[in-house]
Amino acid sequence: MTTRLRLLKVAAVLLYSGPLFAGLSGFGWGTVAPFVAMFVVWLIMLRPEQWPSTAQEWATPAAWLSALIQVLSQVLLVVILMATGRGIGALAGFLPVLNPIFPLAVSFMALPLCRMLWNAYEAADRGIFLDDEAEAAQAPRAAAQAAAAIVPLLNLPDTAPDAEVAALVNRVMQVPGAALRLKALTAALARPDRSHAALRRALVVWASEPEVVAPGLVPDSMRRAFSIADGNADLLRLYLPRAVALIAAFPDRAPDFPTPERLREAAEQDLGADPASDLPAHLRADLRDGLRALAQAVETALRPGAAPAEAHAGAMAAPSARIA
Repeated sequence: MTTRLRLLKVAAVLLYSGPLFAGLSGFGWGTVAPFVAMFVVWLIMLRPEQWPSTAQEWATPAAWLSALIQVLSQVLLVVILMATGRGIGALAGFLPVLNPIFPLAVSFMALPLCRMLWNAYEAADRGIFLDDEAEAAQAPRAAAQAAAAIVPLLNLPDTAPDAEVAALVNRVMQVPGAALRLKALTAALARPDRSHAALRRALVVWASEPEVVAPGLVPDSMRRAFSIADGNADLLRLYLPRAVALIAAFPDRAPDFPTPERLREAAEQDLGADPASDLPAHLRADLRDGLRALAQAVETALRPGAAPAEAHAGAMAAPSARIA
């Protein structure tokens, strides 16, 4: 996403260069209208939250006034850019001869680039915003959509088969808004009104899949999976071997894992407190050792300048064969 935002700035340079070239070449003010149209389309794609989104909203005088103000601001911007270009040409004493289509084409190229690089709604679903104003406008909508999407998962009965729950989790989470949905599910499962045992298992597995962790498209997925498994010996048996393998394979994703301090704190907790768990004492001891070893591996991977081999060696210290 960082690369996309940088390329978006390049597209903005193209957009603004068109009126500059038009002014530099001495074109008349008749070119203002097409430039304004492109600037308005750019603004709609970049900041849709600033424009009415429904027919009902367009029917209000406030919406028309807001739209008019934004269009007039783009007229002013285009005029300033053209005047700047003309001033540069006058100072240089040279007006290049350009095809009238060229400045318009330069600005127009920015529009498909913007469409390819930036989807405001998709970015909001991932918790990415251009600025605080965009976050204030779009974050509530994205959060509401995430909350609505996870309702079918939370309504699953505790007796639902694991395969059915896993399939539904995969379907619900295969969208750009998976990060927000995982965050909402983690918060919902923090309230133990019901066990949601199958859902918890499916989420731990999904959030610790290599194709989810490796590209980092769902930030903190391993940390959220741990928060779901924390305190439950059976879920930790599922989580730890996967976490050990992932930190060894992808040490650069260490910031997405629980902190070493949190893992060591969990190792000191009573893993046999859950009455639904019948895990023998020696396996609970293995889980504690696995938590400590994972903490060491994460700590090593987070160390500045740490070589991947160091994180791999630290992760392999975990007794993964016994906790699997």
